Amino acid sequence: MQKITRDLIYTIARHSNWRGQSIAHWLRKEKVYADTADWVRFMQLFLLGLGGSFLVAGVIFFFAYNWADMHKFVKLGLLEFLLLIVTLVAVFSNWSKVVKDVMLMASVMLTGVMFAVFGQIYQTGANAYDFFLGWTMSVVLWVIVSRFQPLWLILLALINITFILYTNQVATNMPFTGVLNILFGINAVAVIVWEVLLWRNVISAKHRWFPRVMALAAITPLTISMVVSMFSNLQEDYGVSFILAALFFPVGIWHGFRTRDLFYLSVIPFSGIVVVAAGIVRLADNDPVGIFLVASLFVIGSIAFLIRNIININRKWHGAAH
Repeated sequence: MQKITRDLIYTIARHSNWRGQSIAHWLRKEKVYADTADWVRFMQLFLLGLGGSFLVAGVIFFFAYNWADMHKFVKLGLLEFLLLIVTLVAVFSNWSKVVKDVMLMASVMLTGVMFAVFGQIYQTGANAYDFFLGWTMSVVLWVIVSRFQPLWLILLALINITFILYTNQVATNMPFTGVLNILFGINAVAVIVWEVLLWRNVISAKHRWFPRVMALAAITPLTISMVVSMFSNLQEDYGVSFILAALFFPVGIWHGFRTRDLFYLSVIPFSGIVVVAAGIVRLADNDPVGIFLVASLFVIGSIAFLIRNIININRKWHGAAH
């Protein structure tokens, strides 16, 4: 049975004598409108996350303000004690899973603070990527066990930052497009793993913001890589970025239709629009003004066409009236 949506209810109301009071009842029943319990839960989660953020920020500012007057053992001891307490509360307390996950997220952030303080005290001389690599390896088990999407996002951010810093400090000869292609691979694998776990019912599909953020983090560097490769006459990656796009973009479009997710049907075509527009600009050798005009008209027309098709698909899927 098709899920009752706002558009479907409005469509039925337009073509029937359905009364407003009954419409409002159905909107509340189908959870289209947030009720009191939804707002209470939202405020609980918001205040909980805000409190965890203030806790970590307070620790950072405490050390920053009293840095010169504190002994090194006091600095590390306070951080380790706080990290131990927060972690024990996250693991052994009787609080709800959401509270435990937020506490565990605070532990992950405190781990990074502790590594930073340790490096500052003993002047280890390590590269920045070593710091983020150690931080990532220390918290990866917590992230996997927790199944908490914000923690997954933090882990992926740490992995991306580690790789970027590694290419800036160690693998300095790696082409820029090669870095972008690998970033695409890292984030695309994260999306694939999430979808496989969802397919096997290991995780819930209630919130889909994580795969969308990671898909955006994958598509963006690949789009930039194609544009840069185009302007370098394919001398940097020899067209690898275009091969990756030819392999993965159709899969993303197919997945968008299969799951009825308009995100993939919007972002992937927009990436194609950017690449084609860049290709038109690349031809701006003899008549740059005319080429830029053509590129501008192409972008305007193609985006309008894309939006129109997205609206039509959305109407078809959710039963809205034309």
